[in-house]
Parts: sequence; structure tokens; C-alpha cells
Amino acid sequence: MADDPNTPWECEGAPPKYNKHELIENPAGTERCMICGRPRNYSGGGGSNNPPIPWSKVGAAAVILALLGGVGYGISGLFKPCPTGQQKQGFSCVAVAVKSTSTPTSTPTSTPTSTPTVTSTIERYSSGENRLFVGRANPDSERGIEAFRNGQYSQAVQDFEKAVSGDRNSPEHQIYLNNAKARLAGSPFLIGAVVPIDTAASSAEEMLRGVADAQTRFNQVGGLNGRLLEVIIANDSNDPQRATEVAKRLASDPNLLGVIGHNSSDASQAGLAEYKKAGVPMISPTSTSTALSGDNFFRTLPSDAINGQKLADYARYSLGIETVAIFYNPNSSYSKSLEIAFSQAFQQFGGRVVKTIDLSNQQLEPQREIQNLQGQTEAIVIFPNTAYISVAIALAVANNNQMKLLGGDALYNPNTLTSGSNAVEGLILAVPWFAEGKYAEAAERRWLGQVNWRTAMSFDATQAMINALSEQASRSSVLQNIRNISLSNADTSGNLLQFESTGDRQGDPILVQAVKGGRNAPKGTQFSFQPIK
Repeated sequence: MADDPNTPWECEGAPPKYNKHELIENPAGTERCMICGRPRNYSGGGGSNNPPIPWSKVGAAAVILALLGGVGYGISGLFKPCPTGQQKQGFSCVAVAVKSTSTPTSTPTSTPTSTPTVTSTIERYSSGENRLFVGRANPDSERGIEAFRNGQYSQAVQDFEKAVSGDRNSPEHQIYLNNAKARLAGSPFLIGAVVPIDTAASSAEEMLRGVADAQTRFNQVGGLNGRLLEVIIANDSNDPQRATEVAKRLASDPNLLGVIGHNSSDASQAGLAEYKKAGVPMISPTSTSTALSGDNFFRTLPSDAINGQKLADYARYSLGIETVAIFYNPNSSYSKSLEIAFSQAFQQFGGRVVKTIDLSNQQLEPQREIQNLQGQTEAIVIFPNTAYISVAIALAVANNNQMKLLGGDALYNPNTLTSGSNAVEGLILAVPWFAEGKYAEAAERRWLGQVNWRTAMSFDATQAMINALSEQASRSSVLQNIRNISLSNADTSGNLLQFESTGDRQGDPILVQAVKGGRNAPKGTQFSFQPIK
């Protein structure tokens, strides 16, 4: 049977090119083994590797979570078998669950604990009538969902309150609790939050924690003249085609005032086209591509243009680097825009890009590429999109601190530190936020663990949407008010929030570096990201 690129695949190395290791299942959508860097469809000799093996287990998507920013545990957990009736969830075993499809109703450095699994039959929309994240048993939540579905909002509030107490770091329970209260109060303001639940559940929860924080604060003080905020959660799988479908569905609800999302730049670009047609304001907390623009588009983090320039400036003038080689994916809007921004700025500053290498090239071999670059460049710059983070880490391991290492914010997650270990020491990234200050402290207490930039930027996005509401709110009034938003540090995750005419947030990114020690190093590693002062 032909290998399906949308399924996970197995690798145990292929000596001598790729070191032999224990058999590991790599996530769907990744093109390189996250241990040795071997290409998915590698057919070279020198080893006893089996060809890629399609894998259809329900829990497959969960492995991606560990790779793309879940809790930082050691890799050995992947090799332990699960008891009967359970499947792999990242590095843990969870019970298998199956859900049916349905339609919407209209009207933590390390993250907190493990991420729930998702199912092969996917729920895509919910204000409280469906469970989108499954795998963590919570009977109170199930009862709350049933009550919410039946319009019994008072009972739903009681059940969701118990669910929140029993699972403190689940933003889904908190949002559903807030929504039930909003339905009870009557005439809620409705916004959407679009996240990639089935393909990147960890990132999805990180984003929703920020949304839940802002929603909770607003609703707890009585909202606006007694009207509370309802958030409908939608799952776009980080897929542009699915994002288009989700955007159409959300925009078709006349009560919807705006959208927080999407996650990836490609998904955001697809959704934005639909929101433009319907005049729906969109604030993305995580999409940085310079290809994103429009009268109804905003983002709460710096664009790739600013990130690339900041990184190039530091490389050229603070580190004194004169030559770089850049690895990027030309097929990714995010990756490509970062490469363009960095290259242009670095060359304007008098530096030279000696080579650009396509991360998506099936024939790319990290060890060989690094060997070929020795003596040609002082530094390598890696801008992977999420599907190629494993390739980026394999390049860092092959480099083994020989050349200076810089990269994009997609690498700002615990897995970079746990998988890269000593090889990523000194790695420099331009990122939108660092966990310090009042909001970071409050969020850490609320979610029982340090939150990351996705949570912070989602909090800011929701705060902007909330502060754009008015008694007679409409899409056009919310859109106009967002343009004029000015929130102080006390009302955001720590920095002033204002938007440029382009929709970009005013302000600069933060430079961080992977160092040994430091506060809140992820479990399983001595390294942490710390700001460069």
C-alpha cells in the first residue's frame, strides 16, 4: 500500500547516514524523523529500516501535540506500550473515545499538564453543546453539555462549575461555563474563536486559555449593561480549505460580531477572504505572515516583517555576523515572509546570504547540509512552519553548536529545548512575548502552570474585541472601534495595545536565547528561553 503523507510513519534510523535508534512513530504531516532527521520516504541503503508504515490509530494526532509545543517530557515515553483499551496521547496513554458530528447553534516554557486527545470523527463547533476536546474524563462536563444542549442553562452553570473545579487547566470547561451564564443573562454578545483542535490541540488550548481569561474577567463584572460575552469555539485543523468552510459557517450567523483566530498564517489567509465578504472583524493572535492584510484584519503580535528585521539587526550588529545560510519552506506563507524580511534587512545591513535551502525538499539530509556549509557561513537561520519543526531540530542537532543558530518564533516551544538539548544552546529567536509581569503571574495561578505567548496574545486579542463592544454593537461598529483601540499595560498581557493602519500591532518583538538553567525550564531539560537584555 502506498504511503499516505497524512498518516504518521515509523523510523528507526538508517546507518551510516542516520543513526540507528528505537522504533518511533513520527506525526502525520512531518517529513523528517524527529530523532535522526531521516526523510519520510528515504530509500537509501546502509540500514535495515522498514519503509514508512501508515498508521490509523485514533490517537495519532496527539503525537503532533508533543512535537509542536505540548508538555516537555523525555522522548522515551513514546516507546512504552499502552494498556488494552488505551492509546498513545503524546507521551501518555488515554482511553479511546468516539463522538458523532454536529452543527453549531446560532444565537504554558511548559504548558499546564497534558493535552487531551481528539477523535477521528470530529466535532467542529460548540458554545457548550458539544465536547471538542476529548480524552480526559469529566462527568460533570458531560452533564453540563447535555444541559446546555437542552437549554437548561442554570443546570449547565452548576455542572460546568464542577467541571472547572475538577480540571483547572481546561479552557473549554471555563468558556462553556461563561457561555451558560451569558445565555442565562440573555442577549449575549457573540464572537468566535477558531483554533486547530484535531491537528495541534496543545496550541489550541493555549490560545483558548487567553480567550477564556478575558471572557471571564468581562462576564464576572457584569459585562456591558448586563450583557455578557459568549464564545463559540470552532476547529479549522490549521487547514486552509477547512478554514474557509469554518469562516463561511461563522460569518453566516448574523449575531456573530467578530472572530479571534486563526492559528496558522495559511489558515488565517483562507478564513480572512470569507470574513472580508461578510464584514466580520478578525483579530489573529498567532499569524505573522506579511501576506495577511485587509480593512477587517488585525493581529496582536508583530508581523514577520518586524520579526525578520529585528533578528537581522541583532545578528549583524550585536553578534557581528557577516554571512548566513537560511533554511525555510517556500510553500509556507509564514516561513517565506520571514525569509524575505530577514534576507532583505540583513543584506541592507551589509551582510551576505550565502545560500537558501528548502526545508520541504524530500532529499534534504541535515547532516550533509551542515557539512556542506562549514567554512562558508558563520550562522544558520531556520524558519520552519509547524510541519517542519522536526527538520529544524534535526538541523540544530547536526550543527551541534558549530555555527551560530537563529530562528523563527515557531521554534519558541518546549519541544525545541527538550529534543534539541545541548544542540540548541545559544539559539536566538524573535518572539512576541515573554512570561513575566502581572498577567503572567495571574495566568500561572489560574491555569496551574506557566502560560506562553499564544495565551498572552489571545488574551490581548479578546480584550481588544471586548473593548470594541457597545450597547448596539454591530460588525461595523466593532470594526471601527477596534481600529481606535488603545489599551494600557494593565488591561493586556503586559504591553500597550494599539493597531497600525495596516492592522499590525504597534511595538517590537522580544529577543530570547536558549540558555542552560533559568526560570521554568521544561521538564526533561536543563535549558530554558530567557530574554536578551
